[in-house]
Amino acid sequence: MIRTVNLSKKFGDLNVLNNISIDFKPGNCSLIIGASGSGKTVLLKSIVGLHEPDEGEVWYNDTLYNKLDFNKKKEIRKEIGMLFQGGALFDFATVEENVMFPMNFFTQWSREEKLERVNFCLKRVNLINVNKLYPNEISGGMQKRVGIARAIALNPKYLFCDEPNSGLDPTTAILIDQLIYEITKEYNITTIVNTHDMNSVMEIGDQVGFIHKGHLVWEGDKNNILSSDNKDLNNFVFASNMAKRMRDMMSEHKL
Repeated sequence: MIRTVNLSKKFGDLNVLNNISIDFKPGNCSLIIGASGSGKTVLLKSIVGLHEPDEGEVWYNDTLYNKLDFNKKKEIRKEIGMLFQGGALFDFATVEENVMFPMNFFTQWSREEKLERVNFCLKRVNLINVNKLYPNEISGGMQKRVGIARAIALNPKYLFCDEPNSGLDPTTAILIDQLIYEITKEYNITTIVNTHDMNSVMEIGDQVGFIHKGHLVWEGDKNNILSSDNKDLNNFVFASNMAKRMRDMMSEHKL
């Protein structure tokens, strides 16, 4: 479980996060939604430890994470998997080397042990015979799956995904959503996904938090988000659905 308590973050005079308190449960796909600039990426980075919050607390189970020193934080980071926007694969490394990267950094495993884990993770995300290919030799959807394989390489307790469907066609986006959801349930991972994609919300949103101008203004799940009386949330949902329909129409007519 991950919990934030009154988490706040400023950049200069700009208040980006304002007293965010939210719980994320194991085995749930928890989605953070909001418009660009709302603060959702800063929240994710503050939870992971890439940003230091100005006020508030980040708890991993019973451990106050943001007050730990570097070495103690590193112990928890071994249990964290990250899927970055765009995949963030190393262009100079093969698929195999990309998935093996966290093992090289955090473990003392033999090469045989690492290779066995690489093959297991690639098979789990339905990729076979791609070990020696480079990222520019595979599709965008395959790159995202390699990113997921790398994220689960150390069998994490916590999985963070930043806009995992960015740049993907609708069919591939659904496959990535389903894969994240399956892995979350299969390994009882605490998964947090940043997204503006309402399709993802309706597909896998066990828990949904809506951030507006740095404030957490609504919490619920995919079953009650459409019946909310929160004006800002309704405006976001309507705008997101309109944008999706426009993209689908442009794709259909090749505009």
